[in-house]
Parts: sequence; C-alpha cells; structure tokens
Amino acid sequence: MQTALFIGLGSFVGGILRHLTGLLVKSWVETTAFPWHTLAINLAGCLLLGLLTGLFERGFSLHPDLRAALTVGVCGGFTTFSTFANENLALVRQGAIGLGLAYILASLVLGVLLLFAGYALTTRI
Repeated sequence: MQTALFIGLGSFVGGILRHLTGLLVKSWVETTAFPWHTLAINLAGCLLLGLLTGLFERGFSLHPDLRAALTVGVCGGFTTFSTFANENLALVRQGAIGLGLAYILASLVLGVLLLFAGYALTTRI
C-alpha cells in the first residue's frame, strides 16, 4: 500500500507539471490545429523516463518506493498518451488526416529516439 501512495503522490506532481508545461508551450507557440503542447509533454516525458531508467540501471540507488513515484507516478502523470489518442481522433474528425499522421509519427519516432537519448546520456555520466 505504501508504494501505491508514493505513486499517487508522484502522479499528483506529474499532473500538475503536465498542466503547467502545457500552458507554457501554448504561450510560446501560436495557436494552430496541431497539438504542440501535448507533443512537447510526451517527448519530454520520454526523455525523463529514459534518463531515470539509465540512472537506475547504472546503480543510482533510490528507495524502491521513490523510484516508483518518479517513474510510474511522475512520468505517468506527466505524459499524456490518452490525450494524444483523443487529439488524433479530433484531427481525423476535422478531416486533417495528414496532420494526424504527422502527429502520430512525430510522437512515436521522436519519443523513442529521446528515450534512447536519455538512456545514453546516463552512460556518459
């Protein structure tokens, strides 16, 4: 039960960070149909999870509950895959199928590349 509480607290923090990051990105990017804020959040979350995974595999010691709070909680609360899927549905319903496909490809390809980059960065520390 203790681990679940840590994950819940991490999710709380991740959700707040997601909201604030979304507002920040929206303030930087001119309003368009493309969901730049969600793309930025998902990519940043992939990078963060890659960094954390790499650090933990390199022997960075952290209590298992704190580790779960950061990975499952914060990263899980911060990233927005369900929002990503819903925004793709909205783009398709608006007839912007090409934009939806571009969003899917950018999210998947760049997300995986950034996860690998975050992981690789930890091997150079």
